[in-house]
Amino acid sequence: MLLDGKKYAEAKLPELKERVSKLEKEPRLAILQVFGDDASDRYVQNKLKRCREVGIDTRLFYISPMVEQERIADKIRELNADPNITGIILQLPLPEHLDEHYLTNLIDPKKDVDGFTETNTGKLSLGQPGLIPCTAKGVIDLLDFYDIPLEGKDVLIINRSNIVGKPLAQLFLRRNATVTIAHSKTEHLKDKIKQADIVVTGVGIPNFLRYDDFEPGTVVIDVSINFVDGRMVGDVKKSSYGYLQTLGGLTPVPGGVGQCTVIALMENVIQIAETEGCPSLMRFQNMLNEEE
Repeated sequence: MLLDGKKYAEAKLPELKERVSKLEKEPRLAILQVFGDDASDRYVQNKLKRCREVGIDTRLFYISPMVEQERIADKIRELNADPNITGIILQLPLPEHLDEHYLTNLIDPKKDVDGFTETNTGKLSLGQPGLIPCTAKGVIDLLDFYDIPLEGKDVLIINRSNIVGKPLAQLFLRRNATVTIAHSKTEHLKDKIKQADIVVTGVGIPNFLRYDDFEPGTVVIDVSINFVDGRMVGDVKKSSYGYLQTLGGLTPVPGGVGQCTVIALMENVIQIAETEGCPSLMRFQNMLNEEE
């Protein structure tokens, strides 16, 4: 089965448009992007396109790769204080001279639509309500959309990043899956892949995996974005797609998890806007999360 992120996104757009139409104030997303990274450029353009479709206003601030850190810090503080800004994104990766952790944690946790601040990552780890990292949320939502059961399943996540691997492990654990986190240096990795019901790969190596690395019935979630000769590819070799679709499930690259990540981002923006307009809704959502 092809786990089509575009199909999922198109199914979600009407719901998001309706939620935006009920808001008292137009939600506004600020994106700070260091220009020059192909993957970031494509991802940001997709964000801008989708936001326009549902009625979220966007403000894109381009940053020179040579910018001084405090200039970005000052801009984040300015956006934090602006009541017309609903959410803020500091697009990653950043140049080496910029402190990603420091700058990310300057973002007001209430406007942290990426869910990367210490406050929101801490809440996720403790099972408390907060803004969830978008790729992790998008993966779970896509699996739910295709009615793929998670409870009791063996899940292998080949990624240990704070952006994908760690938050995704927390979400799978919430759903009573058994989770193993691996990476490119894990010994006997291919043996572990064979034992998993669901494999999430985010190694960032083109053609790292192929059809015969997986057992029949395995669901393969490819979250990597790599570029080879100007073409976007994932970790799974494209020539293996047809075979893997017939055995279990597969997210393509492009057209897979990236689409779901953007939908999750917009949901986070809308959630902030909804709770700003109705504080009692936040309390109700917190109660629901605690019951789960």
